[in-house]
Amino acid sequence: MRTRRPKTRKNITPAQFRNFIFQGRAVFTLENADTGNYLTYKIRQIKKSGKVVPNQFKVECKSLGDKEYGYQFLGFLDIAKVTFRPWGRTSRDHIGYKTLYWMLRNLEVLENYTNLSIYHEGACCKCGMPLTTPESIDQGIGPICMDRMLGGSAQIMKDLGTWDDLLSYEENVKKALKVDPTLWSKIHVPDHIKASDDHKGTRVLGRLGIL
Repeated sequence: MRTRRPKTRKNITPAQFRNFIFQGRAVFTLENADTGNYLTYKIRQIKKSGKVVPNQFKVECKSLGDKEYGYQFLGFLDIAKVTFRPWGRTSRDHIGYKTLYWMLRNLEVLENYTNLSIYHEGACCKCGMPLTTPESIDQGIGPICMDRMLGGSAQIMKDLGTWDDLLSYEENVKKALKVDPTLWSKIHVPDHIKASDDHKGTRVLGRLGIL
């Protein structure tokens, strides 16, 4: 009889979370230390005819004590049009719905909420496969997917014309962000690079029309 591999839940920082959340198959838990409540979300990229639809995600949520004992579909998020379309059957009073809005509104300043803990659920945020290496568990993304993400980010900077082979990845990111601050939502930004006040206004979730 086969046994299931136990999940490797890992706390991640708000900076890691901002890189994690829209990779395509993110599963994460938000915990409020003051109330003891926690919510688990799935934010997954939409596919049509087997192909990924860019920038469009479906959002599901599961809460402790939920009478349905499973994930509830909340709606559709489009990070290009900066809109969220709620599912008609979802109550606007649902704790998952309210927390989603709060999270998106405060995504840039989650560091200020010391009562909040964020965990990934042991699966790669991009492909959904179990994470096994210490580095991948720490980051919430597998090594192959991380390499692909960094490669894609480098290509975007090359297309922009800012990439310099003599500079490190981090130095190239800082250089590119000065030229085009909207890249915050398009490339992998290392955890410790903080968004300046100028950049915050251009981060895609900093200007969500629904908020």
